[in-house]
Amino acid sequence: KWKSCILDELRAGTPMRPSEIHKCLPEAAPRILDIQLKELVEDGLVAKTIYPELPPRSEYNITELGKTLLPIIDAMLQWGEEHFDIFEKKYGNK
Repeated sequence: KWKSCILDELRAGTPMRPSEIHKCLPEAAPRILDIQLKELVEDGLVAKTIYPELPPRSEYNITELGKTLLPIIDAMLQWGEEHFDIFEKKYGNK
């Protein structure tokens, strides 16, 4: 559920720390976001850079492969906007 949201947040190409991603997606549990980030890295859609500092610091960035999914995410966002009223009537502001 959160992978497309993570990719959307990383689309600008600016590396983000895990805490920044968590702040952008407060509805998601931090543990779930960490699992989703790990899977995105394993799939090659996101790159993780670990800096050898104390304390260790890591950043995530979208890869070229991950960028190929952005048109699909954009299409889903557009579809959601076009059909928003249907689902608002059904589900309200949950």
